[in-house]
Amino acid sequence: MSACFNSPSLPKRNEFAFTLIELLVVIAIIAILAALLLPALSSAKEKAKRAADKSNMRQTILAAHMYGNENRDSVPPGQDSQTPPQWHAVRISHVGFTNLVRYTGNEKILDCPNIRFGTQARSNALYGYLIGYNYLGGAVDSSWPSTGPDIWRSPKKLTEAGTNVILADANHWGNDGFTIVPHTKNGPVLQNGSSFIRYGTATTPKQVGAAGGNVGFLDGSVIWKQMQKMRTNRASSYVYYFGNW
Repeated sequence: MSACFNSPSLPKRNEFAFTLIELLVVIAIIAILAALLLPALSSAKEKAKRAADKSNMRQTILAAHMYGNENRDSVPPGQDSQTPPQWHAVRISHVGFTNLVRYTGNEKILDCPNIRFGTQARSNALYGYLIGYNYLGGAVDSSWPSTGPDIWRSPKKLTEAGTNVILADANHWGNDGFTIVPHTKNGPVLQNGSSFIRYGTATTPKQVGAAGGNVGFLDGSVIWKQMQKMRTNRASSYVYYFGNW
């Protein structure tokens, strides 16, 4: 007599499989969640970069004071090596750069965390050292008119008013189409991995979404200013470069 065994029934092959519609619904939900979360993560990262940026700027201003204490209260020179000397806010003389690095021990002291240099050469014997801020000390302003909406006073001595601006984030542009935007709501504006953008025409940081920037004063304080509260200032001894601070 043969024995009979009752075996449990096996599930059908597709009993627990997702249907195409269910799979599409899951993918859609994941996409929606990613769209909601990624901007929030980018915004949080940008806020952290702004805080690091502010700390870096305070160290730079402190180093400028250390330099001035040994050099008759003069701020580190910003003008370049041309004859006569010229000045562009996103550059600093090799002497000024070397001294700020020496006093801080930090070779990236003048690098905003949001600035990307890419293949852009940073050092030039004639023009100085390209940096990630607007350095505003010791500017050459002899070519400027005596008055105007974009005229300001460049600090040359530590004994000047502490409210004078000596350093600012590089919200910067020129009539030749050169633009830098370090801080939008979610980070910097980049072109081919570089912050040094070339547009076809003059383009201001505000036009491409600049949110604002940190501004450092001669007394060592640093504040964040929204773009709508910034004014436009001349940012070189040439006629066509401008900055916001």
